[in-house]
Amino acid sequence: MRTLITYDTVYGSTAQVAAWIGERLEGFNDMEDVTVTRIGEDFDLSAYDMVIIGSPIYRNDQILESVTAFVTKNKDVLAEKKVGIFVVALDIGGAYYFGRFTGGLEYLKEFAALFAKPPIYGKVLGGEQIPTRLSAEDRESLLNFYRRVMGSDEIPYRYSMDKPKVWEYAARFYKYANR
Repeated sequence: MRTLITYDTVYGSTAQVAAWIGERLEGFNDMEDVTVTRIGEDFDLSAYDMVIIGSPIYRNDQILESVTAFVTKNKDVLAEKKVGIFVVALDIGGAYYFGRFTGGLEYLKEFAALFAKPPIYGKVLGGEQIPTRLSAEDRESLLNFYRRVMGSDEIPYRYSMDKPKVWEYAARFYKYANR
């Protein structure tokens, strides 16, 4: 089976998660090719049996526009594939916040709704927030959030990446794709 793992990233967490998924899938005997590549790089989507697409959750709790555009552009081809999705976020559990549900599975609902044929499996996976790497705009946005919600004037370093959970996602996708 030929598998494509394609993603976009802002600060690198999603790239790391995609690499871990590829690493796990390469461990299955019938995987003849596992390609991990960023959306926008050159690849022939029709050459793959399975496709996993990933995005960080970014401004306004959204997947990246580049990921939305990729799915929209390739909707017909993706409908013929076994597709998995993942998002990388710090809020993997979700919450009810000022009249709306946010985080966790809410991220996946919006992502899955982009497809003509629903993906076979999706998961919210943990990410990393490194304050010193943030752009000025992102730093200001997060600082406003932490002041408003947490009463703090600092953006904390946060890490919730979990390689065993990522490997579990990859193994489940593989299992479901081969039913």
